Amino acid sequence: MAVYGENATKALSPSPSNIINPGLVGGRLRVSVDTYEAASLAAGSEIYMCPPLSAGAKVIGMVLSYDALGSGVTLKVGDASDNDRYFTAASAASAGTRDNILIDAIGYEITSSTEQIIITTGGAAATGTIKLVVLWSQE
Repeated sequence: MAVYGENATKALSPSPSNIINPGLVGGRLRVSVDTYEAASLAAGSEIYMCPPLSAGAKVIGMVLSYDALGSGVTLKVGDASDNDRYFTAASAASAGTRDNILIDAIGYEITSSTEQIIITTGGAAATGTIKLVVLWSQE
């Protein structure tokens, strides 16, 4: 038995009441990359990464890469209204890369052009390089 996703269903039976959001199908993919070099950055610090996305942007994915930042250091990625919207806190004691944003963050629509993506440190002081790649669609 075949089943269809929400947008596949809309594409098969288009009507004015079920128009597919152009930011989710056929949108222009955009990328922003930012780097922060931490030097004994205190736990609980907020790192504002990448320029704010425009209102209406749909977040498609993120890649968070980091050096071994120190024993007990954690990183999470979110914004001012949900500090772990994209990535929940996880150890950054060893160098690594995370690209599995939370399921509810896929397709999340930015509601304000001042909404900033924020990495929050936790656990202990962090030292090393942190990089964030943000993929989003905008129409």
